[in-house]
Amino acid sequence: QQGVVLYDDQDYYRHRDAFRSQLGYVPQDDIIHRRLTVRRALYYAARLRLPRALTKQQINERIDEVLNDVGIAHRSNLQVSKLSGGERKRVSIALELLANPSIFFLDEPTSGLDPGLDHKMMHLLRGLADKGRTIVLVTHTIMNIDVCDYVCFLARGGRLAFYGRPQEAKDYFGTDNFAEMYTMLEPTEANPRVPEEAEERF
Repeated sequence: QQGVVLYDDQDYYRHRDAFRSQLGYVPQDDIIHRRLTVRRALYYAARLRLPRALTKQQINERIDEVLNDVGIAHRSNLQVSKLSGGERKRVSIALELLANPSIFFLDEPTSGLDPGLDHKMMHLLRGLADKGRTIVLVTHTIMNIDVCDYVCFLARGGRLAFYGRPQEAKDYFGTDNFAEMYTMLEPTEANPRVPEEAEERF
């Protein structure tokens, strides 16, 4: 019901304007206009988000940068509605990258993608992290979880059941199967307090 959000030890809500350009967020649903081309959608977003002093050439150079970052420059003149689900997700990420945020939140970025696209998306995010950004994502897809530096398992009720490196999670739960970890954290008829006990144990 209450709490504090700290960013670099500063209260986020007291300094929201200062943090606005440092934080990026990509929701689960696409946030781009489907009737525009990829480049046009990013151009309008850039006009809204970037400093007014930037010239049209500077904006286009920034758009080229983010399109290359997400590996979709070759689709820049295609209408958004004609892109695949994975490509649209990349454009949504590119849109947030325009302001060059230092920390990036994504809500289930691989939902609805096939295993191959899931792999590509997770490695794309790994690449962005390797360039100095902090990437925080919510996911229920566990196939490529090993590319993450840290994982956080929340049991029912938002209870913290584990936080650490993927290999440490395997050691902690005593299994190499991440799906089994989910099962271990589910309350049962015999023991409805499993989430509370998992939090206390951790």
